[in-house]
Amino acid sequence: MDKLKVNREYEFYCGQDIAFDYIADYISERIGDKDIKDSNILVVSDRNVGGYFYSRFEQQYLEKGVRPELTIVDARDNYKNLSSVTEVIKSLVDFDFGKGDWVISLGGGGVLDVTSFACRLYSADINLICIPTTLNSMAESSLSGESYINSGSHKNVLSVDSVIKAVFIDPSFLKTVPQKVATNGYSAIIRYAVLADPTLLKELLDTSDLRVFLERVYETRSKVEKMNPALLTLGAELAVAIEGYFRFMNYSEGEALAISLYSAVPVKYRQALDVLYNKLGLPNRLTGVSGNMILKVLEDGLVRKYNKELFDIVDLKPGDNTWIVRSVTVDEAMEILKKRTGVICEG
Repeated sequence: MDKLKVNREYEFYCGQDIAFDYIADYISERIGDKDIKDSNILVVSDRNVGGYFYSRFEQQYLEKGVRPELTIVDARDNYKNLSSVTEVIKSLVDFDFGKGDWVISLGGGGVLDVTSFACRLYSADINLICIPTTLNSMAESSLSGESYINSGSHKNVLSVDSVIKAVFIDPSFLKTVPQKVATNGYSAIIRYAVLADPTLLKELLDTSDLRVFLERVYETRSKVEKMNPALLTLGAELAVAIEGYFRFMNYSEGEALAISLYSAVPVKYRQALDVLYNKLGLPNRLTGVSGNMILKVLEDGLVRKYNKELFDIVDLKPGDNTWIVRSVTVDEAMEILKKRTGVICEG
């Protein structure tokens, strides 16, 4: 087991089978003289991860005479909402969770967001452990200082501060991640690379040493945060519009972001991205909708949210192709987004 270098207040650990061999011991070590059998433990997972891994995961607690409670939530993008959060809160209330008890979030980014959101609303004194099971949740969701949920077709419109105690990254989980889910992690890392270190793009093709790879990812994200954390919203407007138009059905979060990033980078970089996207199974064009329809979704959303107020958008600085955060009007933003939309779809 290795402790990862991450610029966060909570700890990150990485190791093969760490999720199945060490989490119960980690809790025991931190409750001092108190017997682990006197602590409430709730595991929140989704149907797929729970079905694949829960029996094996639970065994470490059974060996200590403890049987955790299990709550299954559907945290796919179209279900990552207050209803799912309420399911977790209901479990916390029903099992009388209080200060010093432990919640374990076992799943992808949606599960981590829903669980953290629920814990923050219920009690800041709950100890939350996150076990991300996808590359995206390892590289992005577990690093975020906030937890987000959706409302209808509107993505990440509600947020609270995260209350994470520790993150455990286990390469075992990546072996069973479907391709469409894997793309979410690829796109998050591509955004870091585009913003701060293009050499990271090559390493996406070989993540066999996950510890070394993730430390490079975290280092690159840290560079971006030091420049300006708002840069991490690159491509967000168009990606959110794509997901919202299709109501989270046609394109995954990662696919929508990949398309948006492709539209935003300088022309000279697109050929390299074509090769990378092809190898990773990422789309670089938008189908099933005209550019005019996406622009209408974008404009409706921006007018509703900002109207005549200025807001920040990440764009290339004219002349030297460095990324900057620009404060623009809705009309100015639409000019930028119209050019990007023209790259990825017709009409």
